[in-house]
Amino acid sequence: MKKFDNLLKNNPLYFLLFLTFLMALFKILLNVIQRRPIFNDIDSVFFIAGFYLVSWIITKLFHSKYVRVFAAFLVTFTYLSVEMFFDGSYVNYTSFIVTGAVAIFIAAMMSLIMNLIDSKNNR
Repeated sequence: MKKFDNLLKNNPLYFLLFLTFLMALFKILLNVIQRRPIFNDIDSVFFIAGFYLVSWIITKLFHSKYVRVFAAFLVTFTYLSVEMFFDGSYVNYTSFIVTGAVAIFIAAMMSLIMNLIDSKNNR
């Protein structure tokens, strides 16, 4: 168990895979208990895994914290805009502003994750 714990601490990608597996298993179990289709709302698991993976990629590509936050904002805003466009939920400019505010919030959370990943790499 100690080797497994060290592996997860030292390798962020293995931690991502383990976390995704646990979240998917929990979501599937919850869907079975509630008698819903097994893969109902599984997209939230993939969003969180993508969230972590994009943070890791941005950490590896850029070294400036400001560029990292801007890249996280740009990726998040693009993802949310495309998703809202295909859902048909872009109504007017207010939707655009709210999407920008949510993208700023998610970019701030991603910057915290990027700082954690960067601090693990510098040890």
